[in-house]
Amino acid sequence: MDILRTVEVDRVCAERGKCKGRTERGEDVFINLKRSSIDDGDVFQTDEGYIIVIKLKEENVLKFTLNDPVIAFKLGYAIGNYHLRVMLINNEVYILDMGEYLFEKFKEYSPKRDRIVFKPNLELPVSDVVISFDNT
Repeated sequence: MDILRTVEVDRVCAERGKCKGRTERGEDVFINLKRSSIDDGDVFQTDEGYIIVIKLKEENVLKFTLNDPVIAFKLGYAIGNYHLRVMLINNEVYILDMGEYLFEKFKEYSPKRDRIVFKPNLELPVSDVVISFDNT
């Protein structure tokens, strides 16, 4: 009996920890993790005893290669102005490809179109304290 199944899910549902998917055999699967996310390669066991391996779907991205620190700074500033989520791997920056508008806006940075598993890994830390009166 083959108990191993693969379910391909999109990044948004994986970040929420709540995914509905279908195995490669056409079986429906629903995963609901409270206050947790799902990642590529995660493994779950179903009530029926099947082993489910999660695979994140690839997404269309714009890829920028960073070779010059001044250009890298300008690109980072421009991406920040759009509040875009970013993935950085070595000297390459990836953002989601949202069509021609962003491609044209970032044209001077020589974007290349690609399709990868997009996992943003640069986030600004957000404090859970907005105003504190501890020292008053």
